[in-house]
Amino acid sequence: MAARSTAVRSAQARQAPAGVKRPPRRSELGVVDRRSLLERARRRQARVLVGLSGAVLAGALTIAAGGHALLVSEQYRADGLQASLASAIATQQSLQAERAYLETPSRILRLAKERFKMVTPAGVTYLPPVNPGETVAQAHRSKTARKSPVRSASR
Repeated sequence: MAARSTAVRSAQARQAPAGVKRPPRRSELGVVDRRSLLERARRRQARVLVGLSGAVLAGALTIAAGGHALLVSEQYRADGLQASLASAIATQQSLQAERAYLETPSRILRLAKERFKMVTPAGVTYLPPVNPGETVAQAHRSKTARKSPVRSASR
């Protein structure tokens, strides 16, 4: 114990008074062997490797999250388009049913009688086909052909 008490006293004696600042204590210098240098290099490489792998993992997770967000937004858009398509198909079917109703012969006959005061004929008379003659274009061609004399090729 005596050695310890003298060491404490000598340490206290080395301390500067309260108002005086001492320069920082320098670390002890020693010979560095090759093994400790290699061990430090390995630890440094391990720290760098852990840091890089963490950065790669963070980047991969960020890319995966971005891809997932893109997938979700496109799925939302596709769902909206699917709903629009279903609505358009329902509208088309409704319009086709309405058109079929509007084209029914019984409805057309009823409208003709009620709205336009038409009557159903007692009988149907068919007219025989008539030859109306030549068309205007044909008459014009034949008229111009008569007016211009044909010239002979020999002189």
